[in-house]
Amino acid sequence: MKQNKFELEVKNTINNLPVISDFVADVLTHFEADHATVNRVQLAVDEACTNIIKYAYSGEGVGRLKLVLELEGNELIITVTDWGKPFDPNTIPPPDLNSEVEERQIGGLGIYFIKKLMDDVSYSFDTEKGNRLILKRKLLKANNNP
Repeated sequence: MKQNKFELEVKNTINNLPVISDFVADVLTHFEADHATVNRVQLAVDEACTNIIKYAYSGEGVGRLKLVLELEGNELIITVTDWGKPFDPNTIPPPDLNSEVEERQIGGLGIYFIKKLMDDVSYSFDTEKGNRLILKRKLLKANNNP
């Protein structure tokens, strides 16, 4: 039987973003995901982890990130956990993409992109279990058969 759950835990540093990206690509290749899905998921996870590294902890390297990638049927479930400051991405309003570039607020596009790249984004916080960002996406197989 093929393994359907993989975990990675790393220190809260920008230097670990390539490690995380490679882990996501390796797991999705194992799950036989198509190239476009691999790229989309890598981008969403990279954005989520970058935000955690920048904002969840007071300094780089002081905490940890845990990723769990799981395949349930044809649905990919990614759980990103940190134990930094609580932050619910659903509290951020969508960016105003119609205003002039000079008038737009800086930031806020990362969460927008994550929501566009994934089928479902949810968040929970527990004092013991930490911040949990759950990203879901239907997995398209490389051979075009879901």
